[in-house]
Amino acid sequence: MPPLEPTLQTRLEAFIDFKVKHPRLEEMDRDLMRLIQGHRRYTMLALYGTTGVGKSTVISRVAKRLREEEPDPLAVPVVTIRASPEDIGASARLVDFRQVLAQLQGHVGVRDRVKNLPLFTNPEKKSRDPAEWLDMRAAVQYALSLLRVKVVFVDEGQHLMYVDAPHKPTAQLDWLKTFTDQTNVLHVLVGNFDVYDFCHLNAQAARRMRDLPFHRYHLNQITECSEFATALRTFLEKVPLDVDVPDLLSHWRWFGEWSLGCIGVLSDWLVETVDA
Repeated sequence: MPPLEPTLQTRLEAFIDFKVKHPRLEEMDRDLMRLIQGHRRYTMLALYGTTGVGKSTVISRVAKRLREEEPDPLAVPVVTIRASPEDIGASARLVDFRQVLAQLQGHVGVRDRVKNLPLFTNPEKKSRDPAEWLDMRAAVQYALSLLRVKVVFVDEGQHLMYVDAPHKPTAQLDWLKTFTDQTNVLHVLVGNFDVYDFCHLNAQAARRMRDLPFHRYHLNQITECSEFATALRTFLEKVPLDVDVPDLLSHWRWFGEWSLGCIGVLSDWLVETVDA
């Protein structure tokens, strides 16, 4: 495929980066900010929904706003990490600890704390030494406290909940409940519907958690149909090609059915079509 003209390439790149504002996203944005900033007796949130519904977009927006609104220039109000499907149980905890420390080691106090931690300085190291694990956990707790972190987002959070074969299904949830209680830092598990299932395996943990379902648009609801069609129009008006917007918009239901009412899926689909 020949390269695009510079102007068209620029427009395509802008279209790829474009994020449409729509009611579902705005509603989730408000609800998430309210739960983060409110007086709370919970230490965990479960934000779950269909793939492509906009979960990563909303946590990116909220994280950006939390940083902008933080009055203390030395504080780091939010940390975002990503759980890996390749690591389960204790390995998943270690990977997440490393991600947290990597983001916070810009502070000299954290750098000094981690420079001699074998489990941090050697990313390939696995250990069953309780002393090394306690040092690692203590370093994370110290960093979260020092930088006054308010919230940790765990994207693809369902992967964090998987356990090693010898352990009971609630092992990871028990660990996370204890850790969030000790640090008093809100942890938001962001992922698919497995997040909801995992987070309700343990009654004690469920008491310390709030659910935040991110719904897609349902095409059997008149209001939601209108909202989806409006989002589709906004996308079509940004397409870097000459298209008949009214004609394409007349097929909004077809777009809705194939994207399952998920704006992220719709966006990916349109980008791939334009770039083909």
